[in-house]
Amino acid sequence: MSGLRALLLDAANRLFEAATDDEVFAGVEAGRFPADHWRAIEENGLADILLPETAGGAGVDFGDAMAVARAAGAFALPLPLVETIIGRRLLADARLEPPAGPLGVLTAAPLTDVAWPDEIAALVVADQPDSVGWVAAVDVDFEAGTNGAGEPAGRLRDRPVIPAGRSGRRRSGPGAAELMATARTAMIAGAMERILDLTIEHVQGRVQFGRPLARFQAVQQLVAVMASHAAVVGVASDTAIAAIEAATEGGSNKACFTAACSKARASEACCEVTRIAHQLHGAIGYTREHDLHRFSRRLWTWRDADGDEGYWQAQAGRLAIGAGGDGLWPLLAGA
Repeated sequence: MSGLRALLLDAANRLFEAATDDEVFAGVEAGRFPADHWRAIEENGLADILLPETAGGAGVDFGDAMAVARAAGAFALPLPLVETIIGRRLLADARLEPPAGPLGVLTAAPLTDVAWPDEIAALVVADQPDSVGWVAAVDVDFEAGTNGAGEPAGRLRDRPVIPAGRSGRRRSGPGAAELMATARTAMIAGAMERILDLTIEHVQGRVQFGRPLARFQAVQQLVAVMASHAAVVGVASDTAIAAIEAATEGGSNKACFTAACSKARASEACCEVTRIAHQLHGAIGYTREHDLHRFSRRLWTWRDADGDEGYWQAQAGRLAIGAGGDGLWPLLAGA
């Protein structure tokens, strides 16, 4: 780990821990935006980490930014930080001044819900190739509701019209959908690692029939299955991040293909990881007093966010077919 990444994660972990205590989660489910915690995150520069230094950002590598996204997942952060990080970078790539405040992002992937529609400053619209713009959130027609994690969320009734002067062309590089999918995969990886830790802690401490649950072979097998899913998703996330970094200057089908595969695999694993976790925790895992539900509910939400496994499997298949017989192996192997 580089010194810069260590510093970023030290600050992120401290801020995320404060923003995910019981009082914050209770407020979130009551519809209250944790404004003080968002302000602290912004003041520490985390929302701007992907902006170049000339635009007031930190200019960090994509991998360092995704390490922060993974940490956000590990804390089940109930704030639109990843959307803001990617949204501001998309606008900067098009030489547009990002509006102040948290953002939502609309890409070519099927949209589920936009978190905190009454609190975000704007919706970044990047659903067309190489084109990006933004619309003030107050001008977007949202159908109010909540997402699976209990956070306020809005569904678009119609595609918003971008006002004149608020759109531009992005420079070459991975598409907005692939960037958001990769960021969401990093969050899923972080949440799965935390669920695995919670489950191991539970089965080691819970005693049944005179011995800890962890001593039963059937329990060991289930934990091993969960651990394998978490490990694969973590590797898939790292692989997609590396491909995005390699393609930042020129773009490539490899980056798109890898991002598609990683999000598909991550979304696919969400159900199995949460199923095993709740099976091994038993009834206590469904209570509000236990932390597990905060992570499992967000995994179910993030599974669909920015395209579910069905969407990304179709995208990966389209790219594989387009590569043809001679191009398929280089696409798979990264040659």
